[in-house]
Amino acid sequence: AGLPVSFDVYPMRQAIEEGFILDVLRGYQTYKTAFEIEQRGEDGVVTGIVENEDDRLVDPKVASRKIMRFANLHPTNIGQKVEIIVEHFRANVAPLLDGHAKAMVVTDSRQAAVRYKVEVDKYLAQKGYGYQSIVAFSDKISDEEYGLTDVTEASMNPGLGSDLAREFRRPEYRLMLVADKFQTGFDQPLLCAMYVDKTLPDVHAVQTLSRLNRTYRAPSGEVKARTFVLDFVNDPAEIREAFLTYYLEAHVETATDP
Repeated sequence: AGLPVSFDVYPMRQAIEEGFILDVLRGYQTYKTAFEIEQRGEDGVVTGIVENEDDRLVDPKVASRKIMRFANLHPTNIGQKVEIIVEHFRANVAPLLDGHAKAMVVTDSRQAAVRYKVEVDKYLAQKGYGYQSIVAFSDKISDEEYGLTDVTEASMNPGLGSDLAREFRRPEYRLMLVADKFQTGFDQPLLCAMYVDKTLPDVHAVQTLSRLNRTYRAPSGEVKARTFVLDFVNDPAEIREAFLTYYLEAHVETATDP
């Protein structure tokens, strides 16, 4: 009667155990948890990427110190989230895979995706970081508050072709901002992080987070061994339940003792 049976469950577990895909829940964390860990770890605890592995006192998926600085994120303040996302990416993700690792930002609407594009590019320019972003959305959209009229993918991604998945392979493009596009069926092995600002019910959580699970070996021999998910809106228990349908030992981190 439509209930999952062993055939549905077996492949994901088997594929992870045999190294064909990565377990994306190992790197899953909510912003609330990351913030609490950061506050708890302020007294001398290393929370960023460190040179000496022996000095790593907190799991590397936690952002570097001072990134998690907003006790309460305003739901509509995209600028706050952009600062967190870009700095977390820079500290934890950008150096991976010979410095070519990429990230996806999942937003809850086409308008949000376009606003993220404006805010991300503004922040990158302000900081002088060399990363570039791509925004993916359908049709055209106007946003009076942001002074945008009938913008399209083409106008928001100047100089890029219409095949954004192909364009995202270019090394300078590190952040893909999406609403509904590319949440399913998008295969980019260099994708190592996802920043989630959208409710992901049931199978949508599995489909979306699984964009990260592709394995990869960089030219240097560095292997893609971990992924990062920083979730601003979902309940980790509900994410875990969604994955349990497909993988019987799903686990997400809800608390960490530094």
